Amino acid sequence: MKELNVNFPKQIAKFESLMKSQFLVRTLFYEKVFGGKGMEFESFRKYTPNDDASLIDWKATMKANSLLARQYVEERALKIFFIVDVGENMIFGSGLKLKNEVAAEITACLSHLIVNLGDSMGFVLYNDGIVYRRMLLPGIKQFNILAVKLSDSKTYGGISNLKKTLESISPYLGDVSAVFIISDFIRIDKETEEELRKFMRRYETIGIMVRDPIDTVLPDLNREIVIEDVYTGEQLLINPKLIAERYTQNALEQKNKVKWIFKEAGSDLIELYTDKDFVYSLSEFLKSRVKHGKYILPRR
Repeated sequence: MKELNVNFPKQIAKFESLMKSQFLVRTLFYEKVFGGKGMEFESFRKYTPNDDASLIDWKATMKANSLLARQYVEERALKIFFIVDVGENMIFGSGLKLKNEVAAEITACLSHLIVNLGDSMGFVLYNDGIVYRRMLLPGIKQFNILAVKLSDSKTYGGISNLKKTLESISPYLGDVSAVFIISDFIRIDKETEEELRKFMRRYETIGIMVRDPIDTVLPDLNREIVIEDVYTGEQLLINPKLIAERYTQNALEQKNKVKWIFKEAGSDLIELYTDKDFVYSLSEFLKSRVKHGKYILPRR
């Protein structure tokens, strides 16, 4: 696979800038979206590198001649976990970006926000098995490791198996606050559906479905083309014009099934496409969770 077309710094800057414009203070946005941190002032404590700089009290710092941060009542760290599909199905795109490139940038934006505000983040990158796993830890080093793995073309490939991944990782999540699953969710059979439902009953789960326009609508070509199954290598000669309607119907049925699985479980799912910048849609999605009172809370 070629070098990935990703720009983490640019997308992170856009994402965090947009959140500031919507909520004035990034910390306020974070607490409203992800919930949990009490906002009643209690005392001062020594500032650490993992703290958000907005917590620094400069007046108290000058008096004490030591960098101090404001401590709030019931301030508790969140624990956010990412499950990211890096299978062959994600190495696809009909435009400037592949699905795995968009998924990588989405994961980078959310995870950077989490660690930059002093909370813990962990992740699993999966295909047929776990490609790389790192359990919950705070700090920018955790983000840097994730960014390196997401940027490495050698990370991607193989058959995606969400069922196997959920079964494998679930016993280790403990008191995780919430889990983001980032995938195209195309390979959801009956067994995977049952495992996903069970997982969502146990953990606060947010799905991010990353798709390409061709996942739903075939290109308007009146000539025969060869398509190949990325898992079996089987090739088929088709005329897109002759099967386009049925193809779209099947694609919409499958997509709506995934949406229903999440809705029935009381979990949120956002659909993002490779041909559109995800930053605004993602921030609006998080904002809508606030409106509906869906805060992620630390688990005791």
